[in-house]
Amino acid sequence: MQMAAKLYARSLWQTVALMIGLALATGCGGGNLSNGGGGGGGNPPPPPPPPPASSVTVTPTSATINAGATVTFKAVVNGTSDQTVKWSVNGIEGGNATVGTINIYGLYQSPSAMPATNPVTIRATSETNANASGTGSVTINNPLPRIVTVTPDSFQTPASFSLTITGTGFVNGAKVNWGSTVLPTTYVSPTTLTATGTQSTLVRVVALSVDNPNPGGLRSNYFYMLTDPSTTMSKPVAARILQQTTWGPNPTTIIEVQTTRGLQDYLNSQFNTPQSNCYPPPTKDTTMANLEEQFFVCALSRGDQLRQRVAFALSQIMVVSSNKVNDVNAFTLWQNMMANDAFGNYHDLLKDVTLSPVMGNYLDMVNNDKPNPAAGTDPNENYAREVMQLFSIGLEQLNPDGTVKLDGSGNPIPTYDQDTIEGFAHTFTGWTYPTKPGSTAHWTNPEYYGGPMVPIESHHDTGTKQLLNGTVTPAGGTAEADLDAALQSIFNHPNVGPFICKQLIQHLVTSNPSPEYVGRVAAVFANNGSGVRGDLKAVVTAILTDAEARRGDDPTQVQANDGHLKEPLLFMANVLRVMNARSDGDGYSDYAIDQDQEPMNPPSVFNFYPPNFVIPETSLLGPEFQIFNSSTAIARANFVNDAVYGTIGKTMSTDLSYYLTFASNPDQLVDTLGQVMMHGQMSPEMRSAVVGVVSAIPDNTRRVKAAMYLIASSSQYQVEH
Repeated sequence: MQMAAKLYARSLWQTVALMIGLALATGCGGGNLSNGGGGGGGNPPPPPPPPPASSVTVTPTSATINAGATVTFKAVVNGTSDQTVKWSVNGIEGGNATVGTINIYGLYQSPSAMPATNPVTIRATSETNANASGTGSVTINNPLPRIVTVTPDSFQTPASFSLTITGTGFVNGAKVNWGSTVLPTTYVSPTTLTATGTQSTLVRVVALSVDNPNPGGLRSNYFYMLTDPSTTMSKPVAARILQQTTWGPNPTTIIEVQTTRGLQDYLNSQFNTPQSNCYPPPTKDTTMANLEEQFFVCALSRGDQLRQRVAFALSQIMVVSSNKVNDVNAFTLWQNMMANDAFGNYHDLLKDVTLSPVMGNYLDMVNNDKPNPAAGTDPNENYAREVMQLFSIGLEQLNPDGTVKLDGSGNPIPTYDQDTIEGFAHTFTGWTYPTKPGSTAHWTNPEYYGGPMVPIESHHDTGTKQLLNGTVTPAGGTAEADLDAALQSIFNHPNVGPFICKQLIQHLVTSNPSPEYVGRVAAVFANNGSGVRGDLKAVVTAILTDAEARRGDDPTQVQANDGHLKEPLLFMANVLRVMNARSDGDGYSDYAIDQDQEPMNPPSVFNFYPPNFVIPETSLLGPEFQIFNSSTAIARANFVNDAVYGTIGKTMSTDLSYYLTFASNPDQLVDTLGQVMMHGQMSPEMRSAVVGVVSAIPDNTRRVKAAMYLIASSSQYQVEH
């Protein structure tokens, strides 16, 4: 994809140069680019002022948190329509670094250490009546300690050792744990501890942690010490593995991958990670916007990262959209179903998709009735057509390596014809929404998404139906028996392996896999080694362990057509994860919409982009480039600017402390970011340019942010190899 990267860079680096120039001039981010705005006409007379408030109610009335944590207070102003309030902490409007700060939304940020006055008082005072106020209190315990770096970060055991632990939130009395052993620990500062110990036997990995004393008494994150470094993979290789298997690497996950015994060991750990509860049953107040926010929460913080990536890829092959089905219950069921089936069997996935009431609604299989000659109606063909064209076999017969089969005249051979579509359409009759609890099943059950669709036999066509490859179902079959026969006809078609596997490769590894690569993975789809067809776990393993996927672990082996453009949702998650961002997802969807990829809302059944899109002026496939243009390029830069230099939504926080430990040395800072963000594939020209910019910035925090901004906005970062 190097040619694509160059085309991309022509416009994007001009944007980068402009925004960095503004950043250096103003001491902050460059600000968002836009088309400007217009003025206005005359102003109407102001409305009358609202009546004064009578009282203010603050919730919660009390809270207990750790130093450095946040809690959101809400204020209800009684007796007036004006709900604006001024927030204060211990009588200080907006608070300060000693007692904690509170913003206009009621988000209280506690100080980094327990204050002398504890608990602190939060007060909300009405803007219309200074005598109307309400209070809450916050008790602040010791902070949650966090390990950022350990020096040395690896050594060969057995050995005696001395360690320097840097991080945040350390308090006097903190103890360093070497596995389950407490080490003699010296408190140096809130950011530094030292410890000594002896490891008398050879071990490979030790989990290091820090415990703070009470009140709070919390344990830090685990920092995995590599105590047999000769058996571990490099940081760039670990970062590249994470780029293909998660929503993006960060320093902590890189170390976690390094501590495994290799790629297969890491994949096994992901396969064995339980499915996270990303989409709990919605409440009456849950909206589709909340589900979109939850998408980002899961991508940023949940542990089942590989499952999420595979489920997301599958959901872009088997597509539904909230632009037609705008029901939170529907998409909660759909998202959980795709995650549950991500490592299962393709046949089971195909059946679950077919019977999903979300898909039934979206592609009109729900309430699809048998023929009615008197009324002149026939079964709906929508799902019958798309399940073959898009979800399984495609329009043209394929060789096992995904190349198109040709007839004697050199023309592609169709996989099905209109008679086949009609046969499947008649097969998929007689299904309605699941029955609501307490109700009796009947034809055209009301819209409900609490389970799979149910059959009503009196509305199923019991005649013969033509399926694929000349198969004809006998007359008299039930709705379920005929559906099973139809799905088996699809599942056993030789196109399914190469058709599905090539698209999964495109989403996880490269837009232009060689036919040999596709053929090797499709062979695993056909037989996982134990005679099982359609084993998606085996397919994902084959995709990620293939030599063509792994050749980029050595940057000298990268080829011109390797890699793919990071689609917007992956790009956004990559940037946020490298910054250790935490958030409830508020505000993120707006940026995704600007980049033409709103979660759960593709514009059509053909997804956000087609798998066969060819990058203009090249012969390379680049599916994600379908939604890349001057507008979305600027939207990408704006997102990076706001993420790095500002904030997104009301609750976003980031932690750059790992990178700040390298900021005093611009070369080391850029190399560290290059390992984490670009798995060691930053070009010498780009490295020199970024080092030159950050070297001119005296402040370490601004250095880190400028380097992050330049890297994340670059074509080399956004086109992944």
